[in-house]
Amino acid sequence: MRKKSKIESLISKFLLLHDRKIDLSLDRINRLNKDLKINIDKLGKKTITISGTNGKWSTAVTIRSIFEAAGYKVDLFTSPHVQNYTERFIFESKEISEKSLFNLLSEVGLKNYSKPITIFEILTSAFYFYSSSKSKSDIVIAENGLFQRYDSVSSIGNHLMNVTCSIGLDHLDWLPEGKKNIDQIIIEKTSNIKSSNIVVSKQSNYEILNKIEKNIKNNPAKKIIFSKNYNYEINKNGFFYKDEFGSLQLPKPNLLGEHQFSNTACAVSAVRNLKKYKIKNEHIVEGIKSLKNMRGRLEILKKGFLKKLAPSNTIICDIGHNPSASAVIKKYLNTLDKNKKVFVICGMMNNKIHDKFLSNFKHVNEIITIDIPNNKNCIKKEALQKIAEKVGIKNRTSNSIQDAIKYIAKKDKNSIVLIVGSIFLIGEVLNIN
Repeated sequence: MRKKSKIESLISKFLLLHDRKIDLSLDRINRLNKDLKINIDKLGKKTITISGTNGKWSTAVTIRSIFEAAGYKVDLFTSPHVQNYTERFIFESKEISEKSLFNLLSEVGLKNYSKPITIFEILTSAFYFYSSSKSKSDIVIAENGLFQRYDSVSSIGNHLMNVTCSIGLDHLDWLPEGKKNIDQIIIEKTSNIKSSNIVVSKQSNYEILNKIEKNIKNNPAKKIIFSKNYNYEINKNGFFYKDEFGSLQLPKPNLLGEHQFSNTACAVSAVRNLKKYKIKNEHIVEGIKSLKNMRGRLEILKKGFLKKLAPSNTIICDIGHNPSASAVIKKYLNTLDKNKKVFVICGMMNNKIHDKFLSNFKHVNEIITIDIPNNKNCIKKEALQKIAEKVGIKNRTSNSIQDAIKYIAKKDKNSIVLIVGSIFLIGEVLNIN
């Protein structure tokens, strides 16, 4: 067990302030925002919130990249982090240092006066506090955590724009009995959006898209909906984008997976509808081209400790953990060398939809289930193995990430290794590597 950092030790103390890590309510964070004297109204005028189930991070970092290509400074709040808490806090286009984040969280913690509050609320309030009082950014991008309606990020109130990304099944344990379905998730993620503009991304099917459009029908915001107000077509040079302002040929997204076309198109639609910012077509092209940070999103490990264990294997890791995510990962795997076998190393949290997630990997040669290191809330490898057995996938368990990779490398040194199932698992993978 590795030693906790100063930030992690501070977070541990904050966790004692409330008996739940997540508690869907805005009362506590609204109180803390007020105690911190955050000028929410002023901040809201330059804030874009990103909600949905999948694609939020990719869409957020693409919007950021385009703004930066146009010379603007960006504040970005994302969650959860893969390796370090500092990943969540970007101010004036730079990731905060560990020392600065510790000082920021300490200051906010003191202002909270040990009153009940969740850790995500403290982190969100800390971001808004720094962004409003210390940052000189031109635009603020904040990614919702769980849902949207009572998510801490929504404490921004009336704001510039909301971007609703792909919505799918996830976090069903937070929904009431009888409402653990896609309809309720759409309600949670698209109700009571207080923004001047709402951009809706391409969805996994038109039924979901139509339900989203119906749910936001009476929202007074300007609505920019995929297929109705903007569209795109993939071609050999990238993709052809079209909306009410015209059309343009754009390069292939510098992120892996065909689903990144829809995320990128959504980001392009967002920036083109913010006319108070002077973003030109060349800024959009440059922003798409300059994307670099993968952080566990179909990230290929090209070097490091784990790569040395399987030097000739292709090792890919992805934080995907819900059925929609495994569906797009499956599509990506189908684009790879058909002559190579595919093995999956999987570790998941207890509260996920395990069978539907694994069912998208029926085509792989074998799945190796593991416990997520340093995590008490993961499903045990033996239980996950039984689910894989029921789904119909050849399976076995392994005692560690390292042992699983060694097993695959010994069995087929030229195969593809996919490590998937949880952001906590991928964080451990990157730390080990």
